[in-house]
Amino acid sequence: MKSTLKLLGVLGILIALYFVVQFTTDRGRSKSFRSELVKIDTAAVTKLQIEANGDQLVVEKGENQWRVNTPAGKNVAATSSSVKGILNSLMSVKPSRLVAKDESKWKDYQVDSAGTRVEVFEGGEKTLDLVVGRFNMEGQRQFSTYVRLFEEPEVYSAANFMGASLSTNSASYRNQQLARFTRDSVYQVTFEYPDSAFTLSKTDGKWLLGGQPADSANTAKYLQGIAYLSNRNFADDFNPVGSPLFSVTYLVKSGNPLKVEGYLPNGELVVHSDFNAEEYFKDASLKDKIFKGSAYFLSKEE
Repeated sequence: MKSTLKLLGVLGILIALYFVVQFTTDRGRSKSFRSELVKIDTAAVTKLQIEANGDQLVVEKGENQWRVNTPAGKNVAATSSSVKGILNSLMSVKPSRLVAKDESKWKDYQVDSAGTRVEVFEGGEKTLDLVVGRFNMEGQRQFSTYVRLFEEPEVYSAANFMGASLSTNSASYRNQQLARFTRDSVYQVTFEYPDSAFTLSKTDGKWLLGGQPADSANTAKYLQGIAYLSNRNFADDFNPVGSPLFSVTYLVKSGNPLKVEGYLPNGELVVHSDFNAEEYFKDASLKDKIFKGSAYFLSKEE
């Protein structure tokens, strides 16, 4: 009987010690480790502010669409998909481990002034202020990024989070497309230049140029290159004056005509498309992609 009581006493002490250890461990963890860093309602977000390397980008929700500031001081349309991508990226921030508890290690993990600061607003309330630091590979397939809340000293490793997606380049948020159609939906293309004009027409499945058979391979290659044409080189310093020098109009089955125009201010090509009416693009490579001569469609050369 005494031995049984003694065993029960030992068991009681062990159980008590177990709960003491668990209780103190949980308390210590709750003070230093956050299981969640990002708490935002993506549907309620009205503004994003991103700062890195001295650059600042602001994306703000207007009455009908998102708008973004540019280095030239313009405020232009931002695509909802780009904003959604940033918010989804932020929602993926899940702290996997605590790597530092104080400011002494901020520089090592680049969560000091070298980091990217992201602020999220829902109306007048700031609901996230996060510093995104150094990227880290953990094995061949695992990666993480170091992060911390701006007002707190702790640094966390966020597994499978790619901080590089948080760009301060306004071009990443803007509509970069000049055209969107399927190649086979086009049945007529009209080119107008200062010294000439010609039309490609599709009749009975065959392309003709001025009554002559056009090279089908070159025509298909050209249209494929235009069908989903995009560009990141925005001409924010350009103000259109006068008429464009070049234009190409595409007639599309079951769709609106698409017109692409070219200007040559100071000898530099600037392109505008009515598919993306707000934007102008400055890129010399667009000339050969869009404004072909008639010889290209009649020759057999690639």
